[in-house]
Amino acid sequence: MEISDEVKVSLVTAVCVLALAIISKNILQVELDFITQYGPVWLFITYIITRGKEKSSGKPLIWSATIIIVTIAILFLYSF
Repeated sequence: MEISDEVKVSLVTAVCVLALAIISKNILQVELDFITQYGPVWLFITYIITRGKEKSSGKPLIWSATIIIVTIAILFLYSF
């Protein structure tokens, strides 16, 4: 049984949203606004919309890495 690409990217998105919420609230002690709090979700929605348009835009590894990098960038920007 193989997991589909959409499920893989959605699991990465879920982990990133949870990590973003936990780290921002408990470690950084900042409150994120609506747009940045759901940053990984916005990228996942973009992945779902564009996955069938071009061959290069549908690669789940690239989208998963992008979601992780954006999550780290949000945490980095709010740490100051």
